Amino acid sequence: MKKLLLATLLVLTSTFAITPSAFAHDEVVSTYPAAGETVEAGAIGILIDFSNDVMANEGNEGFEIRVSDAQGNVQPVSCLNASGATLSSTVSLAADGDYTVDWRSVGNDGHAIEGSYKFSVLNTTGYEQQTADQIACAVPLDSAAPPTTTDAAKTSGDKGAFTGLLIGAAFIVLGTIAGAVSVHFREKNQRKKPKVLYKD
Repeated sequence: MKKLLLATLLVLTSTFAITPSAFAHDEVVSTYPAAGETVEAGAIGILIDFSNDVMANEGNEGFEIRVSDAQGNVQPVSCLNASGATLSSTVSLAADGDYTVDWRSVGNDGHAIEGSYKFSVLNTTGYEQQTADQIACAVPLDSAAPPTTTDAAKTSGDKGAFTGLLIGAAFIVLGTIAGAVSVHFREKNQRKKPKVLYKD
């Protein structure tokens, strides 16, 4: 009985151990500008690409990109957009120096994630900073390309394989539990049987 229960526990542990990364929180796979990169002053498109699609909504609620200089002064940002697996905006930067990007996003699983990174600006053209209302969006609103047929097929195949895995694991667990219950009752019935004494 104890061995069967132990086997059931091992099956459950294995099932959760091989759960795919789809259940993990989204991660940043790339940014523009990249962390530590130096770019020319101007209306700079800020792009943050994630490992999975974000939970986009009409009002971009839960999403934010804030850019500040080395003294902590917040810079004019406009054109915030969350689409596909990309969060984007445009910031107007004129002064040379280091800047920090603080961002907040919402993954498709509903979990909020946030982070920050730094990049630098060098003004060699005499660019003058614009207000948020003056900024023209430097990146397309739908910057994330739709998945190709190959990507869509791969995603569908992965989901199908995982579903089959869960069904198979469920049958194994149910079979193990049923076996454990059967053995338990058989042992219990055997203990209840009266002993027969034979006389020569």
